[in-house]
Amino acid sequence: IFINDGLVQLKVEKVDGEEVHCEVMVGGQLRSHKGVNFPGIDLGISAFTDRDHECLKFALKQGVDAIGESFVQGPDDILALRKAATEAGYNPFIIAKIERSQALENIDGILDVVDGIMVARGDLGVEVPIEEIAVVQKGLIKKANLVGKPVITATQMLESMVNNRRPTRAEVTDVSNAILDGTDCIMLSEESASGTYPVEAVGVMTRIAQITEEHLDARPVREALTAAETEGDISVEDLISMSVHATVKRLTPTAVITPTETGTTPRHITRFRLPVWIAGVSANEPTCQNLQFSYGVYPVHEPEYPKNWEDYARKRLGQLGLTEGLVILTQGPSAGHRGGTNRMEIIDLGQPSGQWSPV
Repeated sequence: IFINDGLVQLKVEKVDGEEVHCEVMVGGQLRSHKGVNFPGIDLGISAFTDRDHECLKFALKQGVDAIGESFVQGPDDILALRKAATEAGYNPFIIAKIERSQALENIDGILDVVDGIMVARGDLGVEVPIEEIAVVQKGLIKKANLVGKPVITATQMLESMVNNRRPTRAEVTDVSNAILDGTDCIMLSEESASGTYPVEAVGVMTRIAQITEEHLDARPVREALTAAETEGDISVEDLISMSVHATVKRLTPTAVITPTETGTTPRHITRFRLPVWIAGVSANEPTCQNLQFSYGVYPVHEPEYPKNWEDYARKRLGQLGLTEGLVILTQGPSAGHRGGTNRMEIIDLGQPSGQWSPV
């Protein structure tokens, strides 16, 4: 039995009813509310517990936008949570914390039904051999990127800053590599929750991200989608996002504007880590809130969709002082395709609406 991310290790000697008698193999300080792991053992219990039901009610009352489910084992855990939330009239953005070996086996099914995932490396580093963590992390990030689901990388990213003002070189490299691999979010845990230097930790992580983002490369996503296109197994949304990427690469537009009901289109586009703004415009306020999890997307809430998107783009960008250059506009939803995006338009801000300069 492993406790507190494996820092304390026990060996079971005897089970007596509800009591488990253990020998301490590796001791250490143990605070309250620390996790307990039984690697390789199916405990036969749902990840969505009675306690989670109570927490869900609290989240609903507080208007929480997103909730995370711990110790997810398969898609049924997410479906149980979503069912309970729906019955309560609540539709939160659900993050699955990937920290069990069973979750790795069922990751494709989990990604089908969840809104995003967290690579929770603390417990995951106990469930799988510690030397496999880097490879597992990269694989999870890639899978989430390919299906357009946001991914958070967490746990011990700047652990030494709990007690020190400066991180180790290995920690800086760890944070940077997670970003280069395609993670949408990087998260601090103990560093900011109970550490001595929370502000400094946030500052260091921010600076690492700013420098690393100058060197992003979404080649794995491009290669996978190109292969799918060759085999004829690709969606309209994927084709649109690939077209946007190709256009940005060749024409260097000022921005990409994507009207969206659910957030799917901007999430598909941002997989390519474009060097321009991606504005996700939605009348659905929860969609705007949830897009905060996706790298490079700037949510814009519009209570009502405009009748003419080109005029809207010119007006909003003009308010920001952008009156020259090209803008990419993905079209949809339309009257016949409320939840779909099947068109892409290039607007020249330097020309009157409906007119084009010779090419």
